[in-house]
Amino acid sequence: MPQWQRSPESLRDHLTCDEIDASRDALARFVGVLAYEAAGGGIRRDLFADDQTGVFLTDASLLEKLARERLTEAAEAVKAEGWGWVDVAPRVSSADLHSFQRARRTRREPSKAEAKRLGKLEAEQVKLQEQLDDEDADLSEEGAQALHEALDRLGEELDAIEQTLVEYAPGLVSMAGAVVSVDPMGAVVVHRGLLRMEQVKALQAQERPKGETQEDGAGEVNTPVRRAGLSEKLVRRLSAHRTAALQAEVARHPRVALVALVHQLALRVILGHYGATPINISAAPQDRLEQHAADVAESSAAQGLRTVREAWATRLPDDAGALFAELLTMEQDELLSLLALCVGLTVSAIAQREGETPAELLAQAVGLDMHNWWTPTAAGYFDHVSKAHVLEAVQVFAPTEVQRLAKLKKSQMASEAERLAAGAGWLPRMLLAPEVSEAAEQGEAKAEEVDEDAEAMT
Repeated sequence: MPQWQRSPESLRDHLTCDEIDASRDALARFVGVLAYEAAGGGIRRDLFADDQTGVFLTDASLLEKLARERLTEAAEAVKAEGWGWVDVAPRVSSADLHSFQRARRTRREPSKAEAKRLGKLEAEQVKLQEQLDDEDADLSEEGAQALHEALDRLGEELDAIEQTLVEYAPGLVSMAGAVVSVDPMGAVVVHRGLLRMEQVKALQAQERPKGETQEDGAGEVNTPVRRAGLSEKLVRRLSAHRTAALQAEVARHPRVALVALVHQLALRVILGHYGATPINISAAPQDRLEQHAADVAESSAAQGLRTVREAWATRLPDDAGALFAELLTMEQDELLSLLALCVGLTVSAIAQREGETPAELLAQAVGLDMHNWWTPTAAGYFDHVSKAHVLEAVQVFAPTEVQRLAKLKKSQMASEAERLAAGAGWLPRMLLAPEVSEAAEQGEAKAEEVDEDAEAMT
């Protein structure tokens, strides 16, 4: 072997390249080494093997056969739900799932008992997360690991309850199907509501005469149901960064700032509406985002806004009369730049729950792209989610590393996830750019007509 490939790990990988590492492989975890051996499967053990590492399975086909047999039992329960078809696929990739589209689904309101249980579980999540986030707490690594495991269990129970709240449109269950597989941690996972292309075409043919849209997102027939996952504290933290970025973008787009201001004024003064909007017309700057995310002050968005704000503060006179006179002498472009900054600083888009997207139309209008403003780090994201969520993210930007990370402790996993995410362009779902709605598209199409009408009236 070359000099740089002579480490014990490299040599072991070379010798076992055609075998399955029982400590890393999802199917090996699912089936279990003892069950595999009992079925006659071959095994090679490292001289220094222990309960966690150094065990390699030599019969991949047998392992898959055993996994398929176990999954078939789970598939029978899924079939009883009434799906048109149920496939068993021990190893299913994201690419495999992207070949399907998702059936239309909604989330029903939980019953009183369900709502009470959800509230209790979410409160327990918040309590545990606060213990993990408490910098003054003297938590040992074992204590932190126990808290993360408890959070994982709560997340699993919340997911199970959320799944019972999912409802599909009439007739879709008997047409759509499900794929039963194994997740990276070695647990059974069921991908429900999948539509093959011929089924999608049939549905579109039925809906088209009614004037309904064929799709409103890539790979889905409609918006997915909210999934329990991120804590309220992390949601506020991420949305604080989104708010700072949105403020910076509005400050860079004077015309959109003017539109947002006129929109707010017209709603309240002309139309008499008093619903919530992202613009605070009382001109109170939304500059206390640090209460939601301590690190937001160091973000490029906040730093840029602070620099521009200080420059204007130095230039503008304190006296109200002198300020009015100064503004009268400004060129229109300069005045609009100041307006954009002022409007931008009033933007508030703090979310309380993962499925919320405050100021969505404003974000679309300025073309907000959080890739330019936020980077996933251990301290900013991965430390605050469960191991399952970390692995779900890693599956997107470094799928070959999932099995390795799965056996790490939470703190190590978060650090590795940060390293692997660097430059990958990955974002949490709630920071992804929202799809442009049909109403927004129609509004943009009419913008030139409105401008022409305004000029004619002038």
